[in-house]
Amino acid sequence: MQPSLFTLLTSTSLVLAPLVMPQALLAQSSPLNSPHLSPSLLAQRISDFSPASNSVNVSPSTSISGQFDTTTGIGIDLSTVKVFVNGRDVTSQSTITSKFFTYLSPQPLPPGQVQVRVEFRNVNGTPRSASWAFTVQQTQPAGQISAVTQDSGGAVLTTGQTLTMTMNGTAGLQGAFLLVQDSRTVREIPARETASGVYTASLVVQRGDRLTEGAVVGRLRRQGQNVGVFAAASQAVAFNTGSTEGGNSGGSTTPPAATLQPRFTSHQEGDRVGSSGFTLVGQTRPNATVDVKIVAGASILGVSIGGQTLVDDPVTADANGRFQVQVPSIPVSVPGLRYRIQATAREGNQTSPTTQITLRQQ
Repeated sequence: MQPSLFTLLTSTSLVLAPLVMPQALLAQSSPLNSPHLSPSLLAQRISDFSPASNSVNVSPSTSISGQFDTTTGIGIDLSTVKVFVNGRDVTSQSTITSKFFTYLSPQPLPPGQVQVRVEFRNVNGTPRSASWAFTVQQTQPAGQISAVTQDSGGAVLTTGQTLTMTMNGTAGLQGAFLLVQDSRTVREIPARETASGVYTASLVVQRGDRLTEGAVVGRLRRQGQNVGVFAAASQAVAFNTGSTEGGNSGGSTTPPAATLQPRFTSHQEGDRVGSSGFTLVGQTRPNATVDVKIVAGASILGVSIGGQTLVDDPVTADANGRFQVQVPSIPVSVPGLRYRIQATAREGNQTSPTTQITLRQQ
């Protein structure tokens, strides 16, 4: 049986294929501190270190890693490896193998300069050490929202009409509108900053879109952050609540055939999600069956590691064609975690093309 992703990631016997290292930190022992010795004589190095030396504006949630360069054929005595961050020994919280080490702080790194030092001995007993520093960006406030409005004017919108939503707030952030449809379903609509601090989005009402007193909520958050600020419009919105749609009196209210291929409305390609689980919402044809498969995998130092299937189940869309899947939380914090999501819809003898997106863990 294939070992799980988390067994692979926490195993100290994990061996990665050698990587091409564009830059390296020379690991020095006290006998090699003499200026008369060329750096090329050093027998051991820490390479492919991350974040890079002297890098700035590093995210507080970054992981710290490096690779042991053993191209000389001299291995590492794993029992002697010690990792220090700002002078604090974090060895017990680090993943250490014969090829690399990595550390992810359980708390955000403090703003300002962060010092990293790694000490170890090679199998010949020769002591080595390497150190570098980088600068973590200052924590930025989440932002503010001063107003959220929508232009329905209290009227019930029908098929083909357009709802425009506007939000005023802090400039330069990521904006979105959340249309709260019921106690279980929230439709996310990305917004564009059309002027400094002004965010707008439009939604064309489709057949099958039925909504009574739906709340419109604006959200602003900074790039790469999973939290943000929220504010609601003072007036709710409604779609197609009458017996007819699009002005066709006396006609059938049965929605025509919609696109069968699923699309995701809650998330977009490359979005970041938290480690405590999240809800995936999508749209397909009403009452269609959607086969959803979600695999969590990671990339450490550029190498893909394993894969763990979190969801592999069919779900049934509701009468409006919306479906949702609850993605479970990850039991351990894994640097570089990715969620590969695939969805294929079925209705009768029809099977849609597969829709695929990849999400990243915050």
